[in-house]
Amino acid sequence: MRLATLASEFAQLCFDFVGAGPQKPLPLPPVEEALAQEEEESQPPPTAEAEAEDDFDEEGEAYPCGPDEELLGQCRQMLLNLGMASATDLVQVHWNPRLRSTAGYARYPSWRIELNPRLRAFEGQVDRTLKHELAHLVAYHRAGRRRIEPHGNEWRQACVDLGIPGEPAQHRLPLPRSQRQRPHAYQCPSCLVVVRRVRPFKRPSACLQCCRRHSRGQFDTRFRFVKVQAPVES
Repeated sequence: MRLATLASEFAQLCFDFVGAGPQKPLPLPPVEEALAQEEEESQPPPTAEAEAEDDFDEEGEAYPCGPDEELLGQCRQMLLNLGMASATDLVQVHWNPRLRSTAGYARYPSWRIELNPRLRAFEGQVDRTLKHELAHLVAYHRAGRRRIEPHGNEWRQACVDLGIPGEPAQHRLPLPRSQRQRPHAYQCPSCLVVVRRVRPFKRPSACLQCCRRHSRGQFDTRFRFVKVQAPVES
């Protein structure tokens, strides 16, 4: 009798446990909720007006996006003229409407050139910027594994070879400037240069120029950035 009673009670417990169903997940602690909210607020979705402004020029025409076969053909011909036939199958040229204040961008060793479609509003600037960015790729290719400055002697020589001697390192075109705030400021304890960022560093970072000058480009804790109070942006 006692055994039958225990068996009945055990069966009832099993039934209650199965019938209870999955437990509701516990809410996040207050700290985690605050962090999640801060991460969400740091990446606000673009408004419809902002998307329209980014996608169309002043005349209402859509900005080009993606690869440009005509400009790619020009790059290939210039590489052939420099005796770099092996690079003609690697180079890529793309329009990137997301570029705003940047005229162009070169990625090596992927051999990818990205151009700001707003350059078309300025006579001769598409061709000049294309050569400017291609000069970066040529300079890095010629240097091999040797470290070079982005706008150093190797790049200037490549500019001469591509027909744009005296090319400035930075453009002076009236392109729209980014309105993004950079609230995080860091300073090098050696040269005292201040670097501003949209987000804080997630890992130890040091001043590149000081590391190149004193540590052969290797990370050196002597030049590790120290967070300081961000100056007011004008």
